[in-house]
Amino acid sequence: MNIVFMAAECAPFVKVGGLADVVGTLPPALHRLGGHTVKIIVPHYGAIDDARFNINRVTTFKMAWNQATTRVEVSHTSHEEIDIYFVRGWPFFSADENFIYNFDEGINVGRYLFFCAAGLEWIKRLAKKEGWLPDLIHLHDWHTGLAAYLLGQVYITNKILRGAATLFSIHNMMYQGWGVEWHLIRAGLPLVDLPLLRVMGKTDNALAIGIAYSTMLSTVSPTYAEEISTMEGGYGLDGLLHARTLRMTGILNGIDVERWNPATSKAIPVRYNVKTLDKRLGDKLALQAELNLPEDGEIPLVATVTRLVDQKGIDIMIPALRHILLNRQMQFVVLGSGMPHYEDAMRQLEAEFPGKAAARYTFNEPLSERIYAGSDMFLMPSLFEPCGIGQMIAMHYGSLPVVRRVGGLADTVDPQTGFLFGPYDMWALVGVMNEALDRYQHDQPKWQTMQKAAMRRDFAWESSARRYLDLYQDCVEVHRAYA
Repeated sequence: MNIVFMAAECAPFVKVGGLADVVGTLPPALHRLGGHTVKIIVPHYGAIDDARFNINRVTTFKMAWNQATTRVEVSHTSHEEIDIYFVRGWPFFSADENFIYNFDEGINVGRYLFFCAAGLEWIKRLAKKEGWLPDLIHLHDWHTGLAAYLLGQVYITNKILRGAATLFSIHNMMYQGWGVEWHLIRAGLPLVDLPLLRVMGKTDNALAIGIAYSTMLSTVSPTYAEEISTMEGGYGLDGLLHARTLRMTGILNGIDVERWNPATSKAIPVRYNVKTLDKRLGDKLALQAELNLPEDGEIPLVATVTRLVDQKGIDIMIPALRHILLNRQMQFVVLGSGMPHYEDAMRQLEAEFPGKAAARYTFNEPLSERIYAGSDMFLMPSLFEPCGIGQMIAMHYGSLPVVRRVGGLADTVDPQTGFLFGPYDMWALVGVMNEALDRYQHDQPKWQTMQKAAMRRDFAWESSARRYLDLYQDCVEVHRAYA
């Protein structure tokens, strides 16, 4: 099968959130299963380090756009035997831009409409050049929703593209891409006039357009597939999802278990595995020393690696931590950045509890790995969590997750491997943290049994990749039957 991924992010080249991890790790997993050709197309942001990743221009072509002619530049590199293509065309994704997403959503909609059109033009040219036809185009989040529309309305008669089915993966319902119509008019493209979208007032919404026009839909965990079909979780699109519910599947994300491996990692001071769990104490002591916390192997160390935004439950996390730090013996570590008022609140917490709380307001992957290896508990009290990979990595490293029972957290953590709570409430979080601290301090045999069970959980991408291949086949069959 010939599969093309189109997405706004792809690790390790450009990453803001979990979307990048999926796009960067699922294609190599599909390739390892054999018999499939997978290619990735992403925007060529100026913030990408071309020299580091050996990214080189391979071609240019002209494309009519916004009442002018734009020269589209395509660059290429190979990563884990997968071809990755990077697309830009002035003034979109220019080399002197140092950002990924513009703060103005309207500007972003114009940028990603161009990316969708240029990406599809490149698929046409690449397929003709190399002598293959795309069987399926896997689209990700609102940034590529308009590609499904262009395939269904603009390229419907194109001999190369008309045979391609589309799978549209929803990674986060909250971000939707409003303001499509103005950009379609400016680009000289037909307006969206699907009756279902018109009646719902969603013809200006890129996420809704992707949902409506794609052959089939997926999301990143089974529980999240259920949640986004509710009024609370659908962010105004629950009715549209109900209309397409028979074409939607939830497939849990995986993690790169070779990359995230405490037995082989070069980022942590002491390597260990499930059979040498006692060595893990060395990583805890080293982390405490690195973050200027008292080196004490017996005091429980709670940590989180997160974006400091509303979705991650920071508004209940901070008061809950303040209460626990006042009343219990524990240490807390946070690595992450985000909304200024949450960063300020974390700084205040750190100032109130010297020697008990430490924070680093940045993205630092080696430090994140040392936190996974050195912490006893990993905190994720998310308001919503489509899948989440932090809890899976933490379990792989023997740090027991303390999570809210939502989305992918509910699908990956159970009472044998971690601690869960339900209501989105500070006191519910305090209660489950007290339960975890009591277990750690008073029942170490049970704690170690849970650690071993967590480390033995299989979150490798291969099992998820097989489910995607089955879904791809269904998607292609549906497209061929109804095209």
